[in-house]
Amino acid sequence: MTLGRPLVKTVSASMNYLLQGAVFALEQCGLLLRDARILCEAGSYASAVVLAAFAREELGRYRILRRLWQRTVAGESFSVKQIRKRCEDHVEKQREGMFSIVQRPDSNTALGQLLRARSSVAPGGSEWQNLSEEIDKITESQKKRTPGNRHERRMKALYAEPLESGWNRPAEISEAAARDFLTDAINDYAGQQDRYVNPDIYVNPDSGDSDFYAALGHWQDRPELQPATSLHKFI
Repeated sequence: MTLGRPLVKTVSASMNYLLQGAVFALEQCGLLLRDARILCEAGSYASAVVLAAFAREELGRYRILRRLWQRTVAGESFSVKQIRKRCEDHVEKQREGMFSIVQRPDSNTALGQLLRARSSVAPGGSEWQNLSEEIDKITESQKKRTPGNRHERRMKALYAEPLESGWNRPAEISEAAARDFLTDAINDYAGQQDRYVNPDIYVNPDSGDSDFYAALGHWQDRPELQPATSLHKFI
């Protein structure tokens, strides 16, 4: 199925229109991550964080548009205004673009201490289970905080703003912080990019997204995405 040029002036969005939008958002995510990698390699760490954060928002937009597409399969219709409204909240797009939870075993944090402690005991025992329960509590809290934190990190990486203790200075963002932020975004993109490149693998009765991947498979001239492998060469 060859999809034509999007009809942006239509009153209601068709299934093809939303499919295109989802793909274009995923495409933009990959391009922003490519540019963020280039900036990080050039030592422009704050700007790399900004672009990586915007890339995550596009990954979130991709997920939002996929859900709207799924609702059109069930017979609903959405106007361009409704689609824009659904995609305008920065924190919500960060939340939708979060496909994994990253936990680094830093011994200076409570989480790091718990992870190290659990790794030293036998799996399945009472002590292991108690430690796992504590880790799960922190993980749930992390899930809630992470979207807002990522939005705040973008703002801090972009603007020199007054603080009670002085000034927020984007130029102070470290290479390590930028690399971690970018690496995590690349990893989440990689999973979705693989599904996009190989949609046939995900067309099965047990997948709730089977219809979406089937539609991708029929779009023979769909855009090529930035390969995640080329981004991972940076890591």
